[in-house]
Amino acid sequence: GKKSWRQRAVDELRHYSNGFHWLWVDTKVAARMVWRLLHGQVLTRRERRRLLRTCADLFRLVPFLVFVIVPFMEFLLPLFLKLFPEMLPSTFETESKK
Repeated sequence: GKKSWRQRAVDELRHYSNGFHWLWVDTKVAARMVWRLLHGQVLTRRERRRLLRTCADLFRLVPFLVFVIVPFMEFLLPLFLKLFPEMLPSTFETESKK
């Protein structure tokens, strides 16, 4: 059935909360990888890809935060996602978007 507006709002808040949580986890892991790099260790291909993805996500977070912080700008988010599909950090993508 169709969800009420309140349930949809709660689902969206949960989605953003989970996205920020996973971005934080990825950032902590990436910081450890950078620490290892600075101390002369070599990263595996998987670690290097994860580090690059996390860095890209952090750069994508800046324009995304504008939509979250500015009141009523979240209504424009679908339009900007249509124009710039890679704008969202990877932790905020839903299964249907992937």
